[in-house]
Amino acid sequence: MRWSIRMIDQAGKLRRMVEDHNKTGEEREKHQIKIYSVVSGKGGVGKTNLTINLAIKFQQMGKKVLILDADIGMSNVNIMFGVETHLTLFNLLRDNATLTDIIVKCPEGVDLISGGADLLNLEDLNYTKQQQIIELLSELGAYDILLIDNGAGISKHSLTFSIFAHELILITTPEPTAITDAYRVLKAISTYKVKDKVKVIINEINELSYGEQTFSKLLKTSEQFLDLNLEKLGFIFNDIRVSKAIMEQKPVVLRYPDSLASKNISQISKNILEDKNYSCDISNFKQLTNRIIKIFG
Repeated sequence: MRWSIRMIDQAGKLRRMVEDHNKTGEEREKHQIKIYSVVSGKGGVGKTNLTINLAIKFQQMGKKVLILDADIGMSNVNIMFGVETHLTLFNLLRDNATLTDIIVKCPEGVDLISGGADLLNLEDLNYTKQQQIIELLSELGAYDILLIDNGAGISKHSLTFSIFAHELILITTPEPTAITDAYRVLKAISTYKVKDKVKVIINEINELSYGEQTFSKLLKTSEQFLDLNLEKLGFIFNDIRVSKAIMEQKPVVLRYPDSLASKNISQISKNILEDKNYSCDISNFKQLTNRIIKIFG
């Protein structure tokens, strides 16, 4: 891609900094982190809500979780959490903010960083600012799971973060336009060889058969036209308490833990953590920094 070619020199500098930093940070290699990129074909299908509630369930299951809100120009994870984000990565890179300054503490111990467009705009940063990026990455060793909430649809940013992640989670609904847009995302993922497997969640189903039919449509189309494997991760039933929780700025798994949607999300969380790939496909610090370098080059 042309946008990646323009950053080759920048990536080279970052690689050298990573190598230098690793020489003095070998102890960080012992800790490992799993990275999930959450995407959707269109807005309004529950992507951000899923990310937030998955993070909470993971945290309740003993994992330390960080969310990166990478929805360029439409960051709203903090709003749904009911917390304020005064500082973002922009302030870390351009001002004198520290990592501690920009991390926002959310319910159940989940941490949040608001990324935005500045995460990808490294061309004009000097060495000192670039070094701050490496220092930022080193702190990620404290986390077990990094969840990336991408913008809806197909963009340079969402595809890049999907390359960066170990696993890609696509959420859609049975609505025909949502299915069509979800397929377009899958087509882009296949065309650019971003991933060879995508985990799929069908949201807002009224009957189990609706979820099965929706997944079956995506699966059959992908098998026929795309070089991509789809894995059914689970279904979330249409539940009015999800909307109520959003209006109250409370995650549904906390506000209504016994609701049908909360139970669905709990099961999906277990499905993710019980996946054998969870334990075998994770990154230590050095691998993590190499993945992040892919974003810049």
